[in-house]
Amino acid sequence: MDQPSIIKTYSQSQRPEDWKLWELAFEYPPLYEAIESVWLQSPEFTDQDILNSVNIAYQKAEEAFEKIAFERILKERFGDNFDEIMRLLTGTHGSTFTPKRVSLGREFISDERQLELIVLNIVAGAIVAYDYPEIHTREGEKSGALIQKYPSDKVINLSRKLYKAIQEERLWTGDFKNSLWELSDGQPLETQLLALQKPKAKLERLVKEITLLSERYLTMRTKGQGRFPTSAIIEITKIVQHFPPPDKRTISPIQKKYAKKNKEDPLATKWSSV
Repeated sequence: MDQPSIIKTYSQSQRPEDWKLWELAFEYPPLYEAIESVWLQSPEFTDQDILNSVNIAYQKAEEAFEKIAFERILKERFGDNFDEIMRLLTGTHGSTFTPKRVSLGREFISDERQLELIVLNIVAGAIVAYDYPEIHTREGEKSGALIQKYPSDKVINLSRKLYKAIQEERLWTGDFKNSLWELSDGQPLETQLLALQKPKAKLERLVKEITLLSERYLTMRTKGQGRFPTSAIIEITKIVQHFPPPDKRTISPIQKKYAKKNKEDPLATKWSSV
């Protein structure tokens, strides 16, 4: 078996401390997907050569995780919040959260580290969905995270006036006249996808991404609805510094809205198709 490959990372700064958290976070999900795909290709790990190859791939992935520095910077800035998320997943009585796609008990990675990588992936995807979903372009539009920007009433009215003036002057303006007509009709000239920046819209994007990611990667057995802990989502809203601070009554309906749909993949898994 050839040595499994992992995707290359795209670190753009020699000083991660100077970068916003989402700028480090967006590199994490595709790297995690790549290493998990290696694990999924060899589910039994009975052959020693395969095991050695997978272990090498995992070690390279850890080196890449360190290089992009998302985990380090996250823990430096929001270590208490991340620790609380892990506590809610591993120390809550009566609830269990285990990897869904790749089982525990591997020789090359501890159970604790395997779960931590998944949680880091969920947090990274949530941060990007919250702060800069534009990175997902068309996939973001399909998911509702991004919307097309249309001309404002001001642009429409001015375009109509200019279009009328050009007609009256009988000026030759080529394609510009056609563009003016489209603007005066309220149509965009180019694809311009933007995310709504209202707090309610940003919070919904975050909770939706967490819900979809957690259902993809975790088997969740709880006394309630079998969902990612609402309290853990609140900790993630503290990481993105959402204001106003949400409570469980605000978050739970959004979770319910997107839980167990199975028809939509999280944005974080679509990074490579951008």
